[in-house]
Amino acid sequence: MNYKCIVIDDETLAIDVLVDYIGKFPVLELVGTFDSPLKSMNTILTNSLDLIFLDINMPDINGISFYENLPIKPKVIFTTAYSDFAVKGFEINAIDYLVKPISFERFFMAVNKLMANGAHLPVAQASPMNFSFNESQDYIFVRAEYASIKINLKDIVILEGYKDYVKIHLVDEPKPILTLSSIKHYETSLFSKGFVRVHKRHIISVDKIENISRNRVKMKTKEEFILIGNSYKDFFYELVVNNKI
Repeated sequence: MNYKCIVIDDETLAIDVLVDYIGKFPVLELVGTFDSPLKSMNTILTNSLDLIFLDINMPDINGISFYENLPIKPKVIFTTAYSDFAVKGFEINAIDYLVKPISFERFFMAVNKLMANGAHLPVAQASPMNFSFNESQDYIFVRAEYASIKINLKDIVILEGYKDYVKIHLVDEPKPILTLSSIKHYETSLFSKGFVRVHKRHIISVDKIENISRNRVKMKTKEEFILIGNSYKDFFYELVVNNKI
């Protein structure tokens, strides 16, 4: 089943982020984007939409008021930079309420809630430069030191982002592999292979977790703790600790 959806937000950057995330889900069909709720009315009334990604704080009309007064009500996921409207959002049976900046993991959780039977939505695989991977592989190739280096996924403990570089920390290897890439490049492709992003700088192997304490993760073979960022915390605990996803 495909879900027809639109994005309504008065911020161009926020629209771009959601369009990028939506493109990773083959079952989501993006019908259009709008910088004003009023501009979206004709599309909502004539396209049998399944879902609206709807900002709340907009100049023309408040997103919640707009949704409450729609004659036709698709399912809705509210997005906003403020958490004050969360209770009201859930009172009108919103699928979810996403606080900006929206991480991919949090977006993934929200879209999964569309499925009444709890099934997961397939995520399209990314294929960034310096990264070779597909579903059947248990390894990746990365470009480092003028060569393409093969790395077994089971040997990866942490991926650590530094602007345009990523350090890949391996089991029993004191020196990480440094590759010219972005941490975001690895986020989607490695998710289905036992890795999860816990911070804007860190992706970790779930299998290599030793313990979790006070929003910090202790990894096997590593002395230091990895901080779980606030925007990643809910998804991490639902996925890894509570096993609900």
